[in-house]
Amino acid sequence: MIFLKNFLENRYFLVVFLVAVFFSGCAAAREKVSPQAVGMPPPGMQSLIAVMPVENLTGMPIPVNAVRRSLVQTMRRKGLNILGDDAMEKFLERHRIRYTGGLNRDLGKALREETGTNAVLFASLELFEESNPPRTALAARLVATHGNTDILWMEGVGMAGNDAPGFLLLGLIDDPGVIWENAKGRVLDSLTEYLSGNTPRDARRVEKKFSPKSFHGVPPKIPAGKETVSVAILPFRNDSTRRNAGEMLALHLTRELSKTGKIEVVEPGEVRQALLKSRTIMEGGLSLPQADILRDALDVDLVITGIVMEYQDSFGGSANPKVEFSTRVFDTKTRQIVWSSSSYNQGDDGVFFFNLGKVNTAHEMASGMVRSVVDKMERAWTGGRGR
Repeated sequence: MIFLKNFLENRYFLVVFLVAVFFSGCAAAREKVSPQAVGMPPPGMQSLIAVMPVENLTGMPIPVNAVRRSLVQTMRRKGLNILGDDAMEKFLERHRIRYTGGLNRDLGKALREETGTNAVLFASLELFEESNPPRTALAARLVATHGNTDILWMEGVGMAGNDAPGFLLLGLIDDPGVIWENAKGRVLDSLTEYLSGNTPRDARRVEKKFSPKSFHGVPPKIPAGKETVSVAILPFRNDSTRRNAGEMLALHLTRELSKTGKIEVVEPGEVRQALLKSRTIMEGGLSLPQADILRDALDVDLVITGIVMEYQDSFGGSANPKVEFSTRVFDTKTRQIVWSSSSYNQGDDGVFFFNLGKVNTAHEMASGMVRSVVDKMERAWTGGRGR
């Protein structure tokens, strides 16, 4: 609900009008701005990168400072140019920044002007389990400090010590440090490849077993005169027992939609700022007044939201993760829901012999499920040509 429920019910058009006026400058501000237009070089190996404090989505006490140091050390070994810790801490203190999970335009501009930073790395730790077999899940994205705080690159990985047991179980890993280094390495290798000017390799494919159980509707075509469709992804409503599951699903969608090349996904920090400025509280899903506010504040074509019913990492050698969620795509122009889907999977789906093909983390399973949902959207968009 926005402000008071009765106020909205009785004076809906007045609220929408006032909010549209309040945010009238924001829509114009979302016009595409190239790095060169603000005097910045394209992202590269020498780009100055600020590494934000790690976002802990595990729901458990984790030494996130040690996790960040591990990331920074590896990035420096790879030759990346990282903003110093003192400069980073002073900036956070000077601007009294408490939320470090995303970037908005004002903060990006301040960071660029005060420290010379070209881009910001946000890392989210979803899982870190040291019991045997150990598991971890890490997602990271690189966001530009110029213009619209565009998402430049994004990757995520979930790993478990029993992912590849191999012959006589010789491939089992029982050291959580090894699992962390492997996961971190895969993510940062992808980042380095991007900054080197290459397209990061993605060997993952759309798997039939992860197809949504149901899906309906056809997302709108790319608007005339535009090369992409702009999308704002809201944190999903969390009806599961897993803390932060709504934020995790939103990050999965952000990554998969960003990789299509046809969709401009608004940086989560910018979405959060718009919700805070408009005092929008998400309760029970997206309402028409809320969708109107987001359209005026962010100038987006689509708003995506949904519900997470289950996001479970079962622990132990016989772990069987479970993920269930639904999605809805709202067209801000027609003010209608144009797409919906429902997905449910378990880690042992499609597994018949020796646990071959079993998925051992909720992160990897959710990643495959979201990838399949996005592929269905793309096929509807392009007349059958998906990934």
